[in-house]
Amino acid sequence: MQFADRTYPITAIAYSDSVQFEAFLQEVTALMADRGMRLAGLIQRSQRKPGRLKCDIHLQDLATGELRGISDDRGPQARGCVLNTDQLLRACEAAAAGLSDQTDLLVLCKFGKTEVEGGGFRGLMAKAIELSVSVLIGVPLINLSAFRDFSAGFAREIELPGLYSDRLAAVQYLTSDLWPMRAEMAGAA
Repeated sequence: MQFADRTYPITAIAYSDSVQFEAFLQEVTALMADRGMRLAGLIQRSQRKPGRLKCDIHLQDLATGELRGISDDRGPQARGCVLNTDQLLRACEAAAAGLSDQTDLLVLCKFGKTEVEGGGFRGLMAKAIELSVSVLIGVPLINLSAFRDFSAGFAREIELPGLYSDRLAAVQYLTSDLWPMRAEMAGAA
């Protein structure tokens, strides 16, 4: 289902390589901020540790720049999820404080397992839509079906490999169809 102005409130970037997507999101949000866009949300900054199977996971609040750790250190041979859901909730609460009707775009790193199960970033997305703020979120291919159920046709989907290798062109493309059109500076040089 499309809105009357032919734009969607949510843009989902589908990806299979989380390392590649994390780097992409860091680069494009930096370019968006440099262009004067008022961003809110959380992007992931993973930190590899020598001798560890899992990295430390931090979320950077785009409104404040603050980094928040959201992973538990379960030892060098830890497998499976290391997400600390209490820390994720605190990061979401802090990000919600930076979201207002003056925000141009809410950016979220992932529609992951927590969101599939009904938590995580879902509340931030709902608040953004209530404020008429567009949402940009990454969606691992494994969670695409659950994301489609959640978004109920109110999202456009773009595959990460389909985006331009030129990050500036990607920013222009991603922000050219914001709902509602509030990021006119996205097209400015």
